[in-house]
Amino acid sequence: MRFLLAVLFGLSMAAQSPVVRTIGQYDADGSVLYSVYVATAGQKVETVAVGGTVPLGTRFIESLDVPAGVTFDGVRDNVAVWSLKEIGANTLVGPFTFRARPDGAAPVLAEPSAAVSFQAPEAGIVEYAGTEKVLAVLESTGSHILDQRGTLNEKGENAPVLVGKTGVYLFVPEGAVRSQTTVTVERQTIDNERLPKTEEPLWWCGLYKVSLSPAEKPSKEFGFSFPTRRSVTPGLPVTAVSNTDNSWVKAATDNRAIGFGGGGFGSQCFPQFGGMVCRGGFGGGFGGGGFGGGFNQFGFGVSVADRTRATVTAAQLSNAFGVPTTPISAITDGTSNTIIAILIGRR
Repeated sequence: MRFLLAVLFGLSMAAQSPVVRTIGQYDADGSVLYSVYVATAGQKVETVAVGGTVPLGTRFIESLDVPAGVTFDGVRDNVAVWSLKEIGANTLVGPFTFRARPDGAAPVLAEPSAAVSFQAPEAGIVEYAGTEKVLAVLESTGSHILDQRGTLNEKGENAPVLVGKTGVYLFVPEGAVRSQTTVTVERQTIDNERLPKTEEPLWWCGLYKVSLSPAEKPSKEFGFSFPTRRSVTPGLPVTAVSNTDNSWVKAATDNRAIGFGGGGFGSQCFPQFGGMVCRGGFGGGFGGGGFGGGFNQFGFGVSVADRTRATVTAAQLSNAFGVPTTPISAITDGTSNTIIAILIGRR
């Protein structure tokens, strides 16, 4: 972080309206994808530069996903820098993503430092100091055992829990199942040739298989937060598909009510930074009999065009989540529990 102020025009530190946050994710090849987000409050900012620190122990490889109209200006003193003309009021922009390669010399940080500078309405810079949190390597498969009490945290409260070391959060309300039940989640490799073709080109965020043992039809909705392949702009419309009996079913795209179709996973899904938060009822049950033939896969994708724009307003987020989102700069982190809490609260 020591070079960040100099890199971003050497502006003095000042309390300004934008908020900056970062998130790291391991890619399949062992590299790390670091993404920066910027959210503004009630004022538009102009002549903007965004900087994301390349953490110690990693080497910059390339700039990847950037919002429309953004220019990558290279790496200066170990800071990746992008520039853009402006960010509107109450607007979230991102991800600004770059790939880095760990060298094993230091623990890999999950949330490195970042900053945003701007020249109008007055010159300023806002920093995010990052955290010392170490980025965990996620496992592809995990299970969680629960009973009639639903998912319980360490205090014995009905709350979201992690499914093994998959990075998947699961929330099962009290009374959803009748007896001791094992929920197993498996992250699967994206294969565009095997996923269904859609009228509008999609970027597939994730593909998962979920099973329940013993198989039964839960009486209440489950909630999940699934890690996505890369960071995804919150609030984008989602298209979701399910695969039962080796036949894909696609639901219509919608900002809020996102269904997995058929007798399977009737759900709502929302992108949130590095994850996809979903809730739903599993109409046909899980496991051997419930999903017939055992093809209980489901995937979710966002429009390639929407993902390229990578900009949402507070009004769009409010519509997507079905609750007021004011101001957008109130976003403080990329954790899953924020939106899971919203989903739990919306019975």
